[in-house]
Amino acid sequence: MTKILGVWISEDLSWAKNTQEILKKGYSRVSFLSKLKYAGVVIEDLLELYQLFIRSCAEYCAVAFHSSLTNAQARSLERLQSTCLKVILQENYVSYSSALEMTGLQSLYERRVERCLNFSLKSIKHPHNSRFFPLNPNLQSDQNNPLWREKFYVNWARTDDYQMSALPYCQRLLNDHFATKSLPKNIKSQLKTTD
Repeated sequence: MTKILGVWISEDLSWAKNTQEILKKGYSRVSFLSKLKYAGVVIEDLLELYQLFIRSCAEYCAVAFHSSLTNAQARSLERLQSTCLKVILQENYVSYSSALEMTGLQSLYERRVERCLNFSLKSIKHPHNSRFFPLNPNLQSDQNNPLWREKFYVNWARTDDYQMSALPYCQRLLNDHFATKSLPKNIKSQLKTTD
């Protein structure tokens, strides 16, 4: 395995080491939250510090690894946020879901999905990214056919590892997003120019 720009990549393309390092870094910063809580820092400031110094570590390069996380790895990342909320809320902490509602935070899973979708939406705005997010060729022949739900071509995957990797996952996210919405103007103009 090797570390590239702060992300651990292993030869089997699993994210176990990267998740382990995220958790190690995150839990090492929980102690400063408890010290600040003991010093009397208000909950709003503690939440902001958590988001800046701990959650940011848990979400660094999330687009790359989110879709390939195992359920156990995803749960361990949620436990990190749960632990931080327990420290911040203390006696007001009842459950993880109620703590999220009380603080107005999203689960880390929801935030990672949102980040993947935002990344995909930003990518399709640039013409040079069309090779990563190509339009479904069936759209060329019949743009108004409601049966063509998949507006973007999803890369064929021979293995489960590739099927759950970032690029096919983001392509599927785009299809889900545009299932009930029309394509952006720049994408529609691409359709017209290729006819």
